[in-house]
Amino acid sequence: MFVFISHLTVPEADRAGLEAHFRERAGLVDGFPGFLYLQLMRPQAGGATHTFLTAWETREAFRAYMRSREHTESHAREPGEIMGRTEVRHEAFEVLMDSRREPEWLH
Repeated sequence: MFVFISHLTVPEADRAGLEAHFRERAGLVDGFPGFLYLQLMRPQAGGATHTFLTAWETREAFRAYMRSREHTESHAREPGEIMGRTEVRHEAFEVLMDSRREPEWLH
């Protein structure tokens, strides 16, 4: 499994608008091959105001999505003004263990 995380630091006045944008998302990624799920989280500590996580079967599936029409269309829908005032930091992880699945290192 592969996880891509975006930490968003959103100005306070824009937070409700960002959350509404994600609630009303088009869902273009949902049927993409290799996509597992996404989460929007509001951290309870730390510097970021929101964290956006997508989980994928493989890193290659994530890369294919990043080059896809669905990704282009999804990002064209982003609230540009809010994102222009938002600081974004990305992280990528290979998941070694997930309590919902058999650990990959056992294969």
